[in-house]
Amino acid sequence: MNEMGRYKIAVIGAGVAGIVAAHLLQRKHDVTLYEKNKYVGGHTNTIIIPDGPDAGTPVDTGFIVLNRATYPNFIKFLETLDVPIAMTDMSFSYYCQRTGLFYATSNMNAIFAQRRNIIRPNYIHFLTEIIRFIRKTKADYDNKRLEDITLGRFLKQFNFSDAVTQQFVIPMAAAIWSSPDTAMMEFPMKTFAHFYSNHGLLALGNHPPWHFIPGGSHTYVKSFLVRFNGHAITNQPVKNIKRQNKEVVLNLADGRKVTYDRVIIATHADEALAMLSDPSPDETALLSPWKYSKNDTWLHTDRSFMPPSKRAWASWNYTRKRKGVTDSPITVTYYMNRLQKLKTKRDYFVTLNPAEEIPESNVIRRISYTHPVFDPGTFDTQKDLAGLNGQRQTYFCGSYFGYGFHEDGVKSGIAAARALGIEP
Repeated sequence: MNEMGRYKIAVIGAGVAGIVAAHLLQRKHDVTLYEKNKYVGGHTNTIIIPDGPDAGTPVDTGFIVLNRATYPNFIKFLETLDVPIAMTDMSFSYYCQRTGLFYATSNMNAIFAQRRNIIRPNYIHFLTEIIRFIRKTKADYDNKRLEDITLGRFLKQFNFSDAVTQQFVIPMAAAIWSSPDTAMMEFPMKTFAHFYSNHGLLALGNHPPWHFIPGGSHTYVKSFLVRFNGHAITNQPVKNIKRQNKEVVLNLADGRKVTYDRVIIATHADEALAMLSDPSPDETALLSPWKYSKNDTWLHTDRSFMPPSKRAWASWNYTRKRKGVTDSPITVTYYMNRLQKLKTKRDYFVTLNPAEEIPESNVIRRISYTHPVFDPGTFDTQKDLAGLNGQRQTYFCGSYFGYGFHEDGVKSGIAAARALGIEP
C-alpha cells in the first residue's frame, strides 16, 4: 500500500464476478485483471458470425438472459454501464428421440404440438401431474417442509411417475443448471424450490418477463473495459499464488513473478484451490468439495437438434438421446433467433453436448464451458465462503457462492469489494 492508501490488487478471472470486483475497486486502488482466455468475459462470450448472408451478426453462446426480479444487482451494473436490455421469452421444449414424444411450454399449441396427444389419456395424466408437482413443491416450500431431502427423494416419496420425472422435472432442471440427470436427482429440494419460487416457476401463470442484451452480452463487457482505468491482461494464466510477508506473489504462465498487496480469486472454486501454493485448512475444507461438469458447446445452423415440429420449437430445447445413461452430459439446444430476436436469413443454435456429430458445414464455433455441480455438500460450504475473504491478503468470488448464475457472480464480486472497504 502506498502513502495514499492505495493497494496494488490482482483480480484473477475476468468473468462477471472478477469484472464487477475490478470495476468497484478501481475507484480507490490500482487493479490488474488477469484472464487465462483470449477474451474478457468468461461465460459472457459473444461470437460474431464470420461469413455468409448474416456475417457480422453477434450471437451469444454462454450468458444469454436475465430478468429484473432475480438479477437486481446485475441490472444495476448494466445501468451503470449504460447498457440497455430488451424483452425475450424463456419457453422450454422436451424431445425424446427414443419414444418420439415432444412438446413445448410456450402455449397450448406447443403443449399439444403432437396433435394425437389431445386424446391420449397418458399425456393428459402427465399434464395433471405437472400441475400436482408444482402445487406440492410450492406448498411444501411455503410451509418449510423441504429440509434435508433431495429432489430425487421428493419425487419418489410423493409417488410422482417416471413420466413426469423423466419428461418434465429432471429435463427442465438439468437444462437450467447444465448438469447431468443423476446430479439433479441429488440436488437439495429446498434449494431447488427456492430457486423455482424466486424465478416464478412455481406459478402456473404470471412468470416474470425475461430480457436479453441487444447486440450481444459482450456489449456490457466492452462498456466495462472502456471505463476501466486499470490493466486487463488476457491470455495470461496464473500458475500459482504464494502469500508471504503480507504480500501476494503471482507466478504467471510466462515465467514472470508479480507482487501485489491483495489478490481476489474470481475463478471456479476448484481452480482457485489449485492456484494456492499453501491453502489454509479453511480454504481446503470450503473449496475442495466443489466439482465442475464440462459442457461442450457448439454454435451452429443444424436444425436436426430441434423438435421435429416447429410448433414445439422453444427458447430452451432439451433432447433425450436415443441411447445413453443418465449421468452423461445433457443435450440442450438454445434457439438464438428466438432468444436474441435475430433478424437473420438462417436459424442459429447453441447446443450443449450434441448427441450426434454436427456436420462441419453447419459448425460456426466450438467452445467448452464448465459449470458447478451442486449437491448438499457444496451448498453446505456456502454459508462460510465469505468468511475466507480477508484472510492472508486473499479474497474469493464467483457464481459458486450462489446458484451458479450471473447474478450470483455479481453479488459475490460486490461482496469481495465490500470486504476491501468499497461499497457498490
